[in-house]
Amino acid sequence: MNTRIQVEHPVTEMITGVDLVQSMLLIAGGKSLPYRQSDIAIRGHAIEVRINAEDPAKRFMPSPGRVVRFRTPEGEGVRFDTMLYEGYFVPPFYDSLLGKLIVGGDSREEALRRLRSALRSLSIEGLATTRGLHLALLDDEDVRNCAVHTRWLEDWLPSNVLAISRAA
Repeated sequence: MNTRIQVEHPVTEMITGVDLVQSMLLIAGGKSLPYRQSDIAIRGHAIEVRINAEDPAKRFMPSPGRVVRFRTPEGEGVRFDTMLYEGYFVPPFYDSLLGKLIVGGDSREEALRRLRSALRSLSIEGLATTRGLHLALLDDEDVRNCAVHTRWLEDWLPSNVLAISRAA
């Protein structure tokens, strides 16, 4: 049993409608869960991407700096978990995670469309981020067809640096 919440928990929350953090707090407080396992159904498809303060075109070098403009994506099936705000200084000393963008839809295709729209409306100015990488990945046929594996990105990156820069 893994008793800690995973970074990807919003994907589970998006497709089940169950707030896992709230459920953990209820249990920790000695309460019972207000639902049974049989009450939980998986609906649709969800995708999560990590928006990091890194420059994919420079081998994912950290990109510390001040956030000079910040706009979050909004809309049905879109969630952006972050602590960012305009004026925040991203230090070079810690995890580069700026936020987690989670999208959901009735199908994988709908989730991919929502992801593209959400990434386009996300604005974090003042430092390099992985936003452009995710947009470039959405244009790739292998990604759209689920024809990727754990080492796929290493081969894909060198020939797609220009596409990443354009998408950023």
